[in-house]
Amino acid sequence: MKIAFIIYEGMTALDFIGAYDPLTRLKTMGFMPDLEWEVCALSKSVTDISGMRFTPTRSNGSLQGFDMLVVPGGLGARELLKETPQAKRFIKWLKGAADCPLKTSVCTGALLLGAAGFLQDKDATSHPSALQDLAQFGAQPLSQRVVDAGEVITAGGVSASIDLGLYLVEKLAGSQVRAKIQRQMDYIPAAAPRPATPRTARLERLTNETQIRIQLELDGSGQHQVDTGIGFLDHMLTHIAVHGLFDLDVQARGDLHIDVHHTVEDVALALGQAFAQALGDRAGIVRMASAYAPMDETLALVAVDLSGRPYALIQADWHTPSVGNIPTTLFPHFLESFAMSARCNLHAQVLTGRDDHHQAEALFKALARALDAATQVDPRRSGAIPSTKGTLTA
Repeated sequence: MKIAFIIYEGMTALDFIGAYDPLTRLKTMGFMPDLEWEVCALSKSVTDISGMRFTPTRSNGSLQGFDMLVVPGGLGARELLKETPQAKRFIKWLKGAADCPLKTSVCTGALLLGAAGFLQDKDATSHPSALQDLAQFGAQPLSQRVVDAGEVITAGGVSASIDLGLYLVEKLAGSQVRAKIQRQMDYIPAAAPRPATPRTARLERLTNETQIRIQLELDGSGQHQVDTGIGFLDHMLTHIAVHGLFDLDVQARGDLHIDVHHTVEDVALALGQAFAQALGDRAGIVRMASAYAPMDETLALVAVDLSGRPYALIQADWHTPSVGNIPTTLFPHFLESFAMSARCNLHAQVLTGRDDHHQAEALFKALARALDAATQVDPRRSGAIPSTKGTLTA
């Protein structure tokens, strides 16, 4: 089987990545050794909506001979619907895939399938803002995450890209393969047992600058009480609890009459200490995990290794001096301080983004998901320390 992943100027990177990752794992994990794919474009390089550059493996080549077509969405999709020479050339090129047995799309990529004539009399979905636009191409718009119309399968907004990828994995190789790939993507073992001993922490950090009290339960349900005196910090800590499914109580008072720096920094240090305390000797845990988090135009990636070795590398371009009343320079400092006291390796990157509120929020959501996955107990380890040196605390 051979897949053509279509890329074009102004696409949304997550639309592409969300489908590309699970589908290509069919080969890398050994389920479909004969699987082949090309990343196809009309030009020798493509820049997505946020400035990320992609290099296709096939430039200006025919789309004949492929078994599956995957078309991402993005603001650039609407540009390709206009009556310009470049747009007409792209649609003509896409029509060259008419004989492809399976055509799929994410978000506004469905509009491109429609413009190429592939949606006539088909049920289809797209981004909510583009849903009714499908009717002009003879399609029946449906407000669903994934719509399977036989030889055409469409997925909704950007967050449905992974849904599409996993749906196609199951269609090609079965539900058991999908489950294995999904577990590898999330780094969460199936039916992870709840530890017999509660993994909790309770601590205080009292200095002349701040007074902080934290309670944390790793195996929680996302219950939270957060009051730091800094509204946006409360918002970020709430994301850690809700998206990491940690029960978290943070009460902090600091010298906010000076500025927010001491409170933000000390909350990060105390939160990291709480994770280190709750993890104990870290026996049996998954240990390493990563997570993407999209928020509108922003895509963030966080990878953690609960290795006992503190290190942080944060990559983000900020566009404003502050969000709420927190200087944007303090967001990487929060993550660095957390990594130091949690004794973990933490890499965080904003892959795309323009709005600093979205960037900060996506980083904290990705951190929550990565920590949730990394702190899970892996039943296959039978309580063993996940390290060749036999310890994660020395």
